[in-house]
Amino acid sequence: MKTDPAKLEMMRSYFNAIASGMGHIIERTSFTTFVKESADFGTALATPSGDFFVYPKTVGVTIFLGLSLKKTIEESGPMQPGDIIITNDPYTTDGLATHLPDVHIIKPIFIDDEIVSYAWSFVHVSDVGGLVPSSISPTATDVHQEGLRIPPVKIYEAGKENQVVRTFLRANSRASHLNDGDINAMIAAVNTADIRLKEMIEKFGENEVKQGMLDLLKQAADRAGKVIDAIPDGTSEFADYLDDDMISNVPIRLKIKLTVKGKQLTLDFSECDPQVKTAFNLVTNGQEHSFLYQGLINYIISKDPFIPINGGITYPIEVISPKGTLVHPEYPASVGIRHSITMRLYNVVLGAIGKLLPEAVPAAGAGQSAIVVLSVPDDQTGGRKMSVVEPLGGGGGAQQGADGVDGIDHSSGFLKNTPIESLEQHIDIHVHRYEFLPNTGGAGENRGGHAICLEFEVIKPESMVTARGMERMKFQPWGFMGGRAGAVGEVKKITPNGEKQNQSKIDVLRLEKGDIVQLISPSGGGWGNPFARKKETVLQEVEEGLLSEERALQQYGVKVYLDHNEWKIDEEQTSRLREKVYNEVFTDVVWDFGNERAAYEKVWTGEASSELAVQLRSYLPNERTRYKHAVHDYFRHRDEPLSKADIVKALDQMNQQKGGNES
Repeated sequence: MKTDPAKLEMMRSYFNAIASGMGHIIERTSFTTFVKESADFGTALATPSGDFFVYPKTVGVTIFLGLSLKKTIEESGPMQPGDIIITNDPYTTDGLATHLPDVHIIKPIFIDDEIVSYAWSFVHVSDVGGLVPSSISPTATDVHQEGLRIPPVKIYEAGKENQVVRTFLRANSRASHLNDGDINAMIAAVNTADIRLKEMIEKFGENEVKQGMLDLLKQAADRAGKVIDAIPDGTSEFADYLDDDMISNVPIRLKIKLTVKGKQLTLDFSECDPQVKTAFNLVTNGQEHSFLYQGLINYIISKDPFIPINGGITYPIEVISPKGTLVHPEYPASVGIRHSITMRLYNVVLGAIGKLLPEAVPAAGAGQSAIVVLSVPDDQTGGRKMSVVEPLGGGGGAQQGADGVDGIDHSSGFLKNTPIESLEQHIDIHVHRYEFLPNTGGAGENRGGHAICLEFEVIKPESMVTARGMERMKFQPWGFMGGRAGAVGEVKKITPNGEKQNQSKIDVLRLEKGDIVQLISPSGGGWGNPFARKKETVLQEVEEGLLSEERALQQYGVKVYLDHNEWKIDEEQTSRLREKVYNEVFTDVVWDFGNERAAYEKVWTGEASSELAVQLRSYLPNERTRYKHAVHDYFRHRDEPLSKADIVKALDQMNQQKGGNES
C-alpha cells in the first residue's frame, strides 16, 4: 500500500461516513415501510472501474458487498457531470440488480472531466408491475412476467431529469407514488455523496483519495487471504436443498465443491441443479457474485472484525459456474425468488468449510427470509394498497460457545422488523401474535434459535397475501457436531368460524374479511451434544417458558420439577440419564439433516443427483425442468439407492420414447 497507514485510517472513516450518510438519507426520506422500517436498501461508493471500496456495516442490507458496477457502467454509455443511471435488470448488469423490484441508482462523481468515483444505492421498491401486487410470484416462468425491465438508462442527463423514463416507470407500477418517493430518496443520497466526496478531496487531495480507495481494497484482499490461509488446504463437497420449485414436490439441490489452496479459495458449482422453470434462479452471467458466497464473506469478517468492509474481501475467491445452472441461468429465466438460493448457499458454503474446519462454523439457521406482503383494496383510489407485513426469518444456527439467535437467521442480511404499530397504521391489518415459539430451537450443547409465530387478521374483503422466500417447510435446518436439526415452518389459514386449514408455501393467498393467517418460521439447528448443555441453562429456559418440562427431559436429559412454584433440578435422575444417553446416542453424530432429507437421500444419492444435474445442462433451457420432473417420476416407487448408470438409462429411455413419438 502506498498511503500512510494513519492517513488511510482517517480516509477510511471519511468514506464510511459518506456511505453511511447516504443510507441515513434513504432511511429518513423514503416512502415505504419496507425501506424505512425493514431497511431493504443499500448504499456504497465505487472506484472508477466499478468495485465497491466502502460499504456500510450498520446501515441497510449487507449482501450486495462484493458486486461490481462494471457491466452497468459499460452498458450506460459515455457519462458527463450530472448524469444519474437507473436500472433493475439482472441480465444487462451481470446480476448487480438481482431481481426486478431492486431498483439501482448510480451517479458518476467528476473532478473536472474525470470520474473519480461512483455513488451507488438500491431500494427494493413496492411494485414494478408483473403478475401479482409487489411483482414477485414464485411461479413466474419468465422474467417478463415479473415486471418492467429497466436496462441501464439515464434518469438524469447533465443534471436534467429525463421525463420519458419517469413516465415509463409510473405507467408500469401499481404503486407509482411510493416508487417515486423511494427513487427520489436514492437520488438525494447519491447527490449528497457527490458533495461530501468532493469536500473530502479538497481536504486530502485528489490523488491521495484515489490512492486511498485502491489501498483499502488491497488491504481487505490481503486480510481476507490470511483468513482463508488459516483454513486447512483441501477440497470438500456439500449440498443442501430448497424444498421444491412450487410446481412440483421435487427439491432443488444446491451443490458445491470448495477448494482451499493457500490464500485462494475456489467454489465450483458444476454439479449444482440446472435452472428451473419457476423464479428460483440467480443471474450472475458466470461472474464472481457475492450472493453465491455470503456465508464466506461473513465468515471472513467474523474472523477479522476490523477488516475494511469492501469488495476486496472477495478478491481471493474464484467461482466456476457453468451456464445453465441455477446460479448462471440463461435468459429469460425468472429470478424473483433469487434470495432463497442465496440463503441456502449460505448454509452450503459454511457446510463445506465445516468439513475442513468443524469448530469454525455454525449449524444451519432457518434459511429463509419470507417477505410477507399484504395487498388490500384502496377505497379512495379504486386501486390497491400494499405493505410488507414482516420480513419473516426464523431462528439462527447455534455455534461453538453460543446459542443461535432467536427469531433471526444470520444469513438474513440485517433486515429489521416492521413495528406492529407502524404496520397497523399503514394498512388494514390486525396483528394477533408476533412472538417466539417455545420448544422449537434445535437441541444442542448450544441450541438453535427459536422460531417465530406471526398471526394476523385481514379486515378488508378481497385481500391478498404473497410471501416470497418461504423455505424449510420440508427439509429441516441441519444440526452440527452432535446438535439436532431445527424445526420446519408451517402456514395455516384460520377462517372466521375457527377452522384451521393447512397451507403449502404461499404464492398468492386470497383472503376475505375476518380470515386469519398464521405463519410459523423454521428454527435454527443445534451445535454440539445436547446432553452436554449446562443443566442450569436448561432450567432457566424452563423457567422462562421457552422449554417445556417434557422437552427438557427428552432433549437434554434434565429432569425438572415444581416445588412450591419454583422449578428445580432432580440431580440424581439427571446425572443417571445423562451419563447413559451421552455414551449411547450422541458420540458419533456429526450432521443431523432430519428425517425428511435422510429418507430422500436414501434413494436420491449425491452421485445420482449430481449426474442428473450435469446431464440436464445439455438440454434446452425450457426442457430442463420437465425432464427433471420426469426422471423423479420415473423413480417414484424406487426404494434402493440410485446410481449414475440409473440416471443415464432413464434419460436414454425418455429420449428414445420422445424420438419415437415425434416420428
